[in-house]
Amino acid sequence: MKKLNVSITTLLVLFSAATLADINIADTKNGSWITVSNNGAVEENASVTVSNLPQVTQSFKTNSNGRVFIPLSLNSSRSVQYKAITSDGVELSRSGFHSVSKR
Repeated sequence: MKKLNVSITTLLVLFSAATLADINIADTKNGSWITVSNNGAVEENASVTVSNLPQVTQSFKTNSNGRVFIPLSLNSSRSVQYKAITSDGVELSRSGFHSVSKR
């Protein structure tokens, strides 16, 4: 029973650590503002890439506020897959919808 409790506790700690890291996406007409956080704090110098757009091959770094702007030149609205790696090696990904018809 003690081994089971230790195993469950370990899984809960690992799961909770994974869910505390996050990518937030704010879509704009010309791209997206990405904010990366880890354990409730913004993540400076996280490396952010777009994985499903061949025309965006550059890697971007977040500023001291955990934010970075990624320019997007799309002809049609579509889902964009963002990936981030924090300074301590936590890998994150999130999809966001980028609309080209902003007013």
